[in-house]
Amino acid sequence: MTQEPGSVLLGGLVIILLVVIVLAVVFWPRGRRGATTGASDRPVTVNQDVAPWVMEGRQLFTLWQERIERLDELKSRLAGMAEEIDRLRAEIGHIDEMRAQITRLGEEGERCRVEQGHLREVLARIAILAQEAAAKPSE
Repeated sequence: MTQEPGSVLLGGLVIILLVVIVLAVVFWPRGRRGATTGASDRPVTVNQDVAPWVMEGRQLFTLWQERIERLDELKSRLAGMAEEIDRLRAEIGHIDEMRAQITRLGEEGERCRVEQGHLREVLARIAILAQEAAAKPSE
């Protein structure tokens, strides 16, 4: 079972986004408790450091969601094109059959013309013989 690179990349981004959100949830309440209890300023800076990551994660998620929608649209268009290609291939096969039939009919027509020429020659010969027979006096 193979996976598409786009879906693997999307899965990785979703996992990264979830990790960032979990870290934000874990550190954000600690930072507020630390600030209210008089602890060091470090937890507050962690919140400030994580917030841009969360925003960037949201932006990436939105971007990838739009790309996936575009990918679905392209997949449906590709499926339509594949159906059109199959239809055109069938028509090409039909055209090839018609060309072969035209070739056969052309050859048969040429044979008929040759035979017609021979028949005209025979009829002309018969006509000449009939005229000669009519011109000779009866004995």
